Amino acid sequence: MLEELYKRGIAQPQVGTDLHAGDGMLMLWSHEPLAPWQGESWLAEMRRSLRPNQYLRMIENRFVTGESSFIEMAVWDRCVDPRIGHVINDRALSIWVGVDASVKHDATAIVAVTFDQRAQQVRLVTHRVFQPTRDEPLDFEAAVEGTLLNLARRFFVRKVLFDPWQMQAVAQRLMRAGMPVEEFPQSPANLTAASQNLYELITGRNLLAYPDAGMRLAISRAVAVETPRGWRIGKNKQTHKIDVVVALAMACHAAVQGQNESSYDLSALADTSPGESHGESWVRMRRNFYVLSGGVRLW
Repeated sequence: MLEELYKRGIAQPQVGTDLHAGDGMLMLWSHEPLAPWQGESWLAEMRRSLRPNQYLRMIENRFVTGESSFIEMAVWDRCVDPRIGHVINDRALSIWVGVDASVKHDATAIVAVTFDQRAQQVRLVTHRVFQPTRDEPLDFEAAVEGTLLNLARRFFVRKVLFDPWQMQAVAQRLMRAGMPVEEFPQSPANLTAASQNLYELITGRNLLAYPDAGMRLAISRAVAVETPRGWRIGKNKQTHKIDVVVALAMACHAAVQGQNESSYDLSALADTSPGESHGESWVRMRRNFYVLSGGVRLW
């Protein structure tokens, strides 16, 4: 509807700078910043923080398509350091994990990252991708649950974000085992926040990754899908696999948010919380002790 009004207005005689009048309407439509606070430094910040299509739509007042490339590959390649690879084992290394799971169709990806406080940079630690088929669906217990427990033996897992759609049973078992898992429903708000965070990390060169052909291919196939509620990472072909990009976005989101989490719930180390059973308190105590002790289990 807005584009139809624009076409109708722009066809009218121009009576001033960017001003058109006629056919019962008066329209001002400018592609230049008009507010006094929209100076060069503000525009530069907008170019840095917004995706190209967002900038054109929100700042230059232009119509754009609903999809565009998530990131230019030259920008991604600047984040890749060929001198590094998967981290094999470091019990003192804090990691945040994102899981994008599927049973039969899409791939399931598990991505672990850490946050380098000195460099103020997120670093890719390790990742795995499982590809189920219609005839051979993914065994969640052996693949996903096993991989996460293995990560907990090798690193200090601070948080695991997962979409509850496919992982409720696995998550419940991991919670009973004391793993710090947290639901991250792939709602528009969550996907927009995680997508924007990953975009800013990449464009600001605040993400450090090791070379991986599969991840690079997934990045190249990811698109930014514009919606009325914001934008999110998506794909323009059903056959394209971008699960590892979504899991990376979830892990990076958890890592960045984790820098603002300076304390943990210590009440489970004392009395039972109101309305909580002794069994639930014991589970919470094990989980908090696991976090506070750097990954030492009480089982």
